[in-house]
Amino acid sequence: MPKQEYPETIVGSSMRIEGELKSAGNIKIDGVVSGKVHTSADLLVGNNAQVDADLIAANAVIAGVVKGNVTVKESLKILETGKVIGNISCARLGISEGAYFSGACRMIEVKAEAEPEE
Repeated sequence: MPKQEYPETIVGSSMRIEGELKSAGNIKIDGVVSGKVHTSADLLVGNNAQVDADLIAANAVIAGVVKGNVTVKESLKILETGKVIGNISCARLGISEGAYFSGACRMIEVKAEAEPEE
């Protein structure tokens, strides 16, 4: 997770959450979540996670199973153990060999900062 080293919220492997999970800090999911997950920071979906929810984050790394739409402002990485069934919207996308993705992908164009005029 690029910006903050440690997650603020951790959904442990023995936890099951149904509903909406909102945070301004980093979230790590190792358990089961169904509903919606929204963070203005980074999201990590661990190897054993089962997520049946729409995800919204600044950056995300997916190593578990996600069934739902994924909207990421900046960078999305699907690791070799990751599985995404749903639509993706992001600025940068990385899919490792062995990962699974089924859905549509929409790339968000990153606007370059204008050069100052002299």
